[in-house]
Amino acid sequence: MTTGQLTADRWAEVEELWAKDGLIRLAGSLQGPDPLAGRWRLHLVPAHPAPTTPRAWLSLRLRRRRTARRRGPGPYDVTVSAGRFDVAVPVRDLTPPRPFRSERWDVRLVCHTVRTEVEMPVGRRLGRPRARAITYPAQCFTDGRGARYRVRPRYTADDRLLLVSRRVR
Repeated sequence: MTTGQLTADRWAEVEELWAKDGLIRLAGSLQGPDPLAGRWRLHLVPAHPAPTTPRAWLSLRLRRRRTARRRGPGPYDVTVSAGRFDVAVPVRDLTPPRPFRSERWDVRLVCHTVRTEVEMPVGRRLGRPRARAITYPAQCFTDGRGARYRVRPRYTADDRLLLVSRRVR
């Protein structure tokens, strides 16, 4: 089986996003060539900004080393029917690994077929840019150690969806 590659001709267009009751629920349509038949899963991948200074490079290396040992949240089963998808992510799963205070998760849909895996970025390409136009409400929760976290979905400048988890006092 070949590993998944992000493709420019396929993406998952978010049409509805609800952030309430301890869940982040996404619904939308699959864009591109014919939707693939297979098992669909939602993967959350740590999204690290590009380092610009030597200190940022060191910080990125340390973060990658610490997060490599920890399995990220998910994957989550996705319901796909007639080119549309629906999935829910519990906010409790988005706790950043200690000692980090925050984590940004890049959202991707992956179709697992017999021979290959196809990854699709999740975002909002159709219509006007969303990065500053939409602000979603934050959801707060407390982990088992008593630390409080705030999780909020947001769009990047290139209209990709991120889930941002931040520790609060």
